[in-house]
Amino acid sequence: MEWTKWRPDQMDQWFTWTFWADVLQLITNKSLMLVIILALTWLALKVRKIVIHRIFAIAKLEKKQKDTLESLLFSFSRYVIFVISFLMCLSNLGFEVGPIIAGAGVVGLAVGFGAQTLVKDLITGFFIIFEDQFSVGDYVTINNGQINGTVVSVGLRATKIRTWAQHVVVIQNSEIRISQNYNRERMRAIVHVTVPYETDPSEVESAVHQVSHRMVEQMPHLFLLDDKGQVVEPPQLYGITDVENGALGAKYTVTSLVRDQHYWTACKEMRKELIRELQSRGVHIAYPRRVERQEHEWPSPTSAG
Repeated sequence: MEWTKWRPDQMDQWFTWTFWADVLQLITNKSLMLVIILALTWLALKVRKIVIHRIFAIAKLEKKQKDTLESLLFSFSRYVIFVISFLMCLSNLGFEVGPIIAGAGVVGLAVGFGAQTLVKDLITGFFIIFEDQFSVGDYVTINNGQINGTVVSVGLRATKIRTWAQHVVVIQNSEIRISQNYNRERMRAIVHVTVPYETDPSEVESAVHQVSHRMVEQMPHLFLLDDKGQVVEPPQLYGITDVENGALGAKYTVTSLVRDQHYWTACKEMRKELIRELQSRGVHIAYPRRVERQEHEWPSPTSAG
């Protein structure tokens, strides 16, 4: 008996045991099938989690890239399983799912023409993930410093970034025009220090050399290492890069290749060690000063006679 084919003129059958027996059997069968579908859905969610974990466990990808693709597959597969389960439930209840699927295709085509921004978001998100522009855990700068923070998740439609203040910023992928990734194996730490003009450049060079030797010896984990475990580019004096910076003094630049995850720490330690070493040599960091000159007073002719 199909309850969807019931007609009002069959109301007299409500008072017969045969009718209610068929109804109870139908409800029991439908309920049992719904329970089986829900159980299979739960099992499919668990199985896809295990399968995806196993696939990425043997995949030769970086950890951040694995986390990004794994999160994306979890989200996509969950939606697919839920949609299939929903259609199976409707089919079990007697609804025709064929017209629903066909109607969804037509509606999706119409929405695609109307929601061009959404389509652009999806296409941009696909290329962000495919080209590995940034991954979960990377520190990025979006649109020339408009958004700065650590990537929380990368989706096909939007990207979530957690700022230093722990705010989560959600930006549509189509709005990402320029992205700077601070986590790609290596970074060049660039530190500036300004000293008075009268400071001997050789004194600054000696101080930088001492700082470099001390940091490489005490903090080698901050720097980029080669296959032999040697520092590729220790802190070194790039040279005088400015002599007209507000008339404060000569600006020196110190550079070094560091590991991407230790970029901020390396810059901070380099500044601290440079200030400490320069102060120990009697060299102070330049600051605004005023120099007063007093003209020499010559004696008048009358007083000289």
